[in-house]
Amino acid sequence: MAFNADSSVTAQRIMETLDPNLVPRFGLLVSFLFAHPDAAPKLRGNGNIEIGSYDYLSRLAHKFVVSRAPKAPSPPSTIPNTMVEFILQHYFDVPQEELDRAVTLHKLSMGAENFVGEILERYIASIVECQNWVWCSGSIVKAVDFIQLNQDGTWVALQVKNRDNSENSSSSAIRTGTEIKK
Repeated sequence: MAFNADSSVTAQRIMETLDPNLVPRFGLLVSFLFAHPDAAPKLRGNGNIEIGSYDYLSRLAHKFVVSRAPKAPSPPSTIPNTMVEFILQHYFDVPQEELDRAVTLHKLSMGAENFVGEILERYIASIVECQNWVWCSGSIVKAVDFIQLNQDGTWVALQVKNRDNSENSSSSAIRTGTEIKK
């Protein structure tokens, strides 16, 4: 099963049970995925969840709602490369007794940087969602943060980048050959 003409109606019924205020936005988002099935993310779970299925739409709806709830930043759970300590000590003259703290502060700083993007999306959503834009909260559209359906039936897909956030090649490559605007 893939997305079909009834997917938006099914999505709206699912969203009605989760958050009635988000019904129109989620229905529009699923309509976008129907028009752009390559933008639909694969979901992990028990077995392969077929894109467009009822279970798939239910999980997307849940992610859409939960990701809109207020949240605080959290430190990355990645384990730093041992060379970071070596470089800090030998090239930046960080004393041995301060290395653990330096690595911890580095991780917290990385977590803060990641959270800046979250704050930016939330701020933009607070301004543009009343102008018929939909925030694709929960990363439920590949490489797209906001969508809008124009009056002529065409879609606009936007990926938001902080001006100070240098984009890596994989992030820009995902837009290649698409109409996603940065």
